Amino acid sequence: MVARSLAAFVLVSSGCSIAPDAGESGSTEQGSSTSTSDGATSSTPPPGTDDGGTTQANPNDSSDTGPDTGVDSSGTETGDEPPTGSPGCKAAVSLAEGEHQFMLDDNDRRYIVRLPENYSNDQPWPLIFALHGNGGNPDYWDGIGGDRDIRTEFGQEAVIIIPEAIGNAWRDYDAPSDTWPAGIELELNYFDTIYQTAQDELCIDVDNVFSMGFSGGGSFSGVLGCRREYIRAIAVGGSVIYFQPEECVSAPAAWITIGEDEFTEGRAAFRDFFAMLGGCEESSTPYEPEGCVAYDDCDPATPAVYCSHPAGHVWPSIGTEATHAFFEGFYGAG
Repeated sequence: MVARSLAAFVLVSSGCSIAPDAGESGSTEQGSSTSTSDGATSSTPPPGTDDGGTTQANPNDSSDTGPDTGVDSSGTETGDEPPTGSPGCKAAVSLAEGEHQFMLDDNDRRYIVRLPENYSNDQPWPLIFALHGNGGNPDYWDGIGGDRDIRTEFGQEAVIIIPEAIGNAWRDYDAPSDTWPAGIELELNYFDTIYQTAQDELCIDVDNVFSMGFSGGGSFSGVLGCRREYIRAIAVGGSVIYFQPEECVSAPAAWITIGEDEFTEGRAAFRDFFAMLGGCEESSTPYEPEGCVAYDDCDPATPAVYCSHPAGHVWPSIGTEATHAFFEGFYGAG
């Protein structure tokens, strides 16, 4: 299915992995300005970005979220089989909560670990990678309160790892485009390294590893879902394709949101690619919360949901709770 879908997609969408998209290049934490290499900010997208997207500040930072509506990835009740634990379930010492730093490929690397409040290595826990946007940093997902409070949303259920990109950008639009593939490989090695550390030093449910992100962080979540088989599902906002479709080795389930005021061909291509990769039809069925649809006849393991929201290049108010519901549909809770 992956190979057949990729062949069809490449025929109609070749080259879309190279073009930058408005809001992607140097997007900031609030999505209201762009960041330059010297730290200055500008509200105008850099040359070469998609003119169709606009950037807006979030008009409402309250948690106005919809009801939990999980997707059963297997077509049966979740939790029928016990989760598969990583070697860390037998580790004498666990990976500590908080910030971690190390050197890899001549780069200083950093990430933050947040453990469930009742964490123990007596049971395997789902793992969620949460990726900041280009120009941002791990603080984007590490706060308490507001629309991006994943720590509270998953506080009883999952291990969260919040990584930091090289130079705070998963794609450096100021660098020549021929350097981007090498950058992807550096970041993939980084994720493989911290995932291995998590497996060795924490009790991880290796069947339920997820990646979520906004803007460039969502785009790189797509890279992980395409290039790494350990990612079961992604949940992203305002993202575009960073990878070469023919290099995909895996098909993740996907929850994708795009703001009405940031909608561009590049973002639509990202959405359509992952729906197709999941074996879905082009038709869809209304889905909760309002503004969402579930694509029809997807492969049971790879459902795809698309949510439009009435704003610009921001993580929407529905995003965190809807992501929780989507991921929880795979691992269950309680």
